[in-house]
Amino acid sequence: MIGLTAVIGAAGALGGYALAVAVDASIAGAMATIAGLFFGLALVFSPTHGALARALRLRRQRAQFAGETLVMHLATHEHTAEAHAESAVAHLSEELRWTPAFAQQTVERAVRSGLVTHTDGHLTLTEAGRDLAQSGLQRDQARGDIGTTHGIPLEL
Repeated sequence: MIGLTAVIGAAGALGGYALAVAVDASIAGAMATIAGLFFGLALVFSPTHGALARALRLRRQRAQFAGETLVMHLATHEHTAEAHAESAVAHLSEELRWTPAFAQQTVERAVRSGLVTHTDGHLTLTEAGRDLAQSGLQRDQARGDIGTTHGIPLEL
């Protein structure tokens, strides 16, 4: 890391000098400009803390959370009188307040992941989906987030 810092510093100094000579400007100002440019690049492209990495991580987390929400929704209504209506793909946008496109993408990801099956416009949990729902309930119950008072059965 120290070596990389030295290389970036030297590149900033040399690049700043070249910029200052090219535009006939202050060498110190040009070096500061190049250093600022390097900082901006690091701010955007850092693999762990950069803006791009953060945006990709948030997108991935949103997709994962949507899949878990879908599974929990189906598990909550499985074996109930309203199960048929609640498992309709067309109903998800209204019930979960998702756009139709986002609901479709979430369903497709859940089907590809083997969490649900899609037949005649309705979704059914697979064993993997039930396991995910059960582990989510247990995790949330351990944290104290949910319980039987929320209408979600503790055993699926």
